[in-house]
Amino acid sequence: MLPDIMPVAEQHGLVINERTRGKREVLAKCPFCQEDAKPGKEKKFYLSLNTEDQVFKCWFCGEAGGVFRFISLLEDVPESEVIERYRFKRGKYKPHPAERLTLHQLKLIDVNFKPHWAELRKYDKQLYFKVRQEVWERWKSFLFVERRSAFQQLYMAIETGTYSRFVANVKQREREIGVPLLEPVLDVFSREQWPTWVEEALELPREILKGGKEMCSNGLLFGI
Repeated sequence: MLPDIMPVAEQHGLVINERTRGKREVLAKCPFCQEDAKPGKEKKFYLSLNTEDQVFKCWFCGEAGGVFRFISLLEDVPESEVIERYRFKRGKYKPHPAERLTLHQLKLIDVNFKPHWAELRKYDKQLYFKVRQEVWERWKSFLFVERRSAFQQLYMAIETGTYSRFVANVKQREREIGVPLLEPVLDVFSREQWPTWVEEALELPREILKGGKEMCSNGLLFGI
């Protein structure tokens, strides 16, 4: 269940149109653009609060979203921080993927210790979010390089008829890093339109294959 948007608005001192209080749509002065706070607009209330769906929208500046975004804008903090704060209060904190990385996986990205996430979160929220974000960005970059490499190997294997060897090598690498590689690269390969990074990734294997063909044609392979 989402937190109620009305108590949030009241806790942050929003000016409510009392004639709409208690209704499904409650109107208030917009704290974001503050257009309705200008002289001559005393009776204008541009911010709409939906007390059933827990969403908001300003009909002047267009700022809109759910209750978590509402809180993040009012407090000038990331929406992800608001969500985790709420989960923690409810006793249903769900660890971020970065927190689930093993020590072995962390070492793959040059983090030689496993952070004490719970203690960081409890005693220094800002440091917790900073460290977690840095770890996660490193891991995403690492995974991108791994899957890019696997895609290059897949292309080479198909072109050279060594697919079985490719599968064995990639499955071994999956065991080493603890994440799937084969299925994601096969999914990319089977798409009608490849992502933009693929063309750049294929430059090297294409050059290797081209060089091999030229060596064959010039009698430089197999001692010919």
